[in-house]
Amino acid sequence: MERKGYAEEQTINYYQVDQKGTLSPAALLSALQNAAIDHSDTLGYTLDYLAELQCGWAVINWHIMVYRMPAHRETIRLETWSNKCRKMQAERGYYLFDEKGEKIADGMSRWIYMDFAKRKPTNVPDDMIEKYGTNQPPAIEGEKFRMPPMPEGEPAAQQRFTVTRRDTDTNGHANNVKYLEWALDDVPDEIYDGMTLKDIRVVYRKECRRGDVVHTKTFVEEKDGQWETITFIFDEEETILTEIAILWA
Repeated sequence: MERKGYAEEQTINYYQVDQKGTLSPAALLSALQNAAIDHSDTLGYTLDYLAELQCGWAVINWHIMVYRMPAHRETIRLETWSNKCRKMQAERGYYLFDEKGEKIADGMSRWIYMDFAKRKPTNVPDDMIEKYGTNQPPAIEGEKFRMPPMPEGEPAAQQRFTVTRRDTDTNGHANNVKYLEWALDDVPDEIYDGMTLKDIRVVYRKECRRGDVVHTKTFVEEKDGQWETITFIFDEEETILTEIAILWA
């Protein structure tokens, strides 16, 4: 099946890498998010156009399977497309390739089309569904965006902080990449420094704004000879805002 989508090449910059000299997990998520925006731009659905409509997309799930993180100055090819778009939701797939054409990551995301004036989901316009495409092959077959339950016992790490200006984006809410950065801050050094990231899963349940106080609980569990860090981010009322599960090997 011919795929309707978007592709671009990116060279990994110094500010995108971590102490290992490879693309940081947060920079990877940013690259995927930006590719979705660039794809929409090519279809005429720019941020300015959507702002006039007072509508737009809000991501609610990520699942990224990482086979190798690219290094500083590497050039990667990022492909993205909408594999499902109907009613109020859409799913988007991603492939990342290195300079040799070898796949280094697969990704999937799920989005809700929002009426920002009413602060609730609304139907995706028919012309948008047609332009994005639908019923296309997914990047991860059978993806259900399932998350692990909260483990029992005490968390391995936790923190409390206030959302600041630098955490927010154009709509005044914490950018979705920031939640991943907060979770990574809680990953024990022996895992982050000594192991390799293999898989990221995220679900966003509720937004937070500048000035909100949030706190995290991160649990560490062994899983089939690998380690999984599971972070829950709460507001002051103990409502779960976001869940993030990262697999390390």
